[in-house]
Amino acid sequence: MPSDSHLNKAPAERARGYDQVIDFFNNIGLSREASMYVKMFRNVVPWQFAVVLISAESLKRSSRTVALDLSYICGLGLYPVIVLDNFQGVLGNPVEPQEGPSEKKGKPGEQIRKLTRTNNRLVNAVTAAEGRATSIYNEIFSLKTPVPQEPDFDFRLLVDHIDLAPIKSTVRNQHIPVISPLVMDSDGRLTVINAEKVSKALCKRIAPQKFIVINEQGGILDRNGELVRNIILSTDYRTLLDSDLLDQSARQQLEAAVRLLREVPNLTLQFASAGNLLYELFTVKGQGTYIRAGHEIRQAGSFDKLDTGALRELMEDGFGRKLVEDYFQDKPHKVFYERDYHGVIVVKPLEGDIFYLDKFVVGREWQGEGMGAPLWRELTKYYSKIIWRASPNNAINRWYQEQAEGFQRTGQWDVYWIGLSPSEVARLIDRVTGIRKTVI
Repeated sequence: MPSDSHLNKAPAERARGYDQVIDFFNNIGLSREASMYVKMFRNVVPWQFAVVLISAESLKRSSRTVALDLSYICGLGLYPVIVLDNFQGVLGNPVEPQEGPSEKKGKPGEQIRKLTRTNNRLVNAVTAAEGRATSIYNEIFSLKTPVPQEPDFDFRLLVDHIDLAPIKSTVRNQHIPVISPLVMDSDGRLTVINAEKVSKALCKRIAPQKFIVINEQGGILDRNGELVRNIILSTDYRTLLDSDLLDQSARQQLEAAVRLLREVPNLTLQFASAGNLLYELFTVKGQGTYIRAGHEIRQAGSFDKLDTGALRELMEDGFGRKLVEDYFQDKPHKVFYERDYHGVIVVKPLEGDIFYLDKFVVGREWQGEGMGAPLWRELTKYYSKIIWRASPNNAINRWYQEQAEGFQRTGQWDVYWIGLSPSEVARLIDRVTGIRKTVI
């Protein structure tokens, strides 16, 4: 059997497909984000691309849209693992026990037939859109798989009962796996189990880049019906719970996200509507609710106790250029850094209570993963007067303009500041632009 590594090799037609994605998002002003994700996905084994949970109601209303998007993705040589939810569940919301008769869902046999028909319809729709998809039912589960009977069933109990061979085989054949959450017990009886639990167990087992939940809400809504767009759990979770912004349903969704991201901390969890699937896959924060575990930001008053080798590697990776050899000989005022050296801010003294932002960099693999925001929050928490510069072609200059209170283009540099008076800017701008270049 061929190894998974051959799946990483993109043929010419797949490369052209990536260019099409970038062109598509270039038309809506998001080419940089799409390009970043395309490069990332090129280095990912295709069956680890993404897990997507689709509610029955979303599929019923938007089956053609979903099928067209999946066909498009398939044409790029990317194969998300699709899990179908026949019970219109929403991640984290309590659901009824899923075995036995129910006035809402009907008898188990009827549930299975409905789920099978839904699966077949989606596979046929993808095929009709010139894509490739294959139905997978109970083949991924062992005969001893426990059946979730209660809403609080721990999805981790399913992880060791999952056989990834059918998924890998489907992807090797360049088809998208479409999974119906069915298990067969030791007596040969099929049972429908909770699709949310199956999806989360697959995330634990596969460790994909993204877990996308497609539902009619299109995200987590606050009490006013407004979409909560971006949640970094390390900084936002407690604030949201302590506020009155979220109702019980939204709180349950958030708490369910916490439980999953504790198990798969590098995962991005996104809630979205069916019409925004491509946005969710190929942009940083999509169009729905974006949730990440966040990053632990630490600080230091010098480079002495830091891993300067790791810092050098981070800076050179993020800037794509070399750092001068003697950079770490100059004492900083403060260094804010992500625990694993995936991002860093270096601040240096300038004049009195005014400080110079010397370096702000995130490693290329981690750009777009929500790391810049907590680093910047730490910076602005400690400094009220900051000035910095960036080259005119810096990719994040638009973001800098949003953060800064003032901006001036000087030719070689764009200069930004926060908290400075006009006289302070006039006095310091030449000094800032004259600081020696340390990335060459």
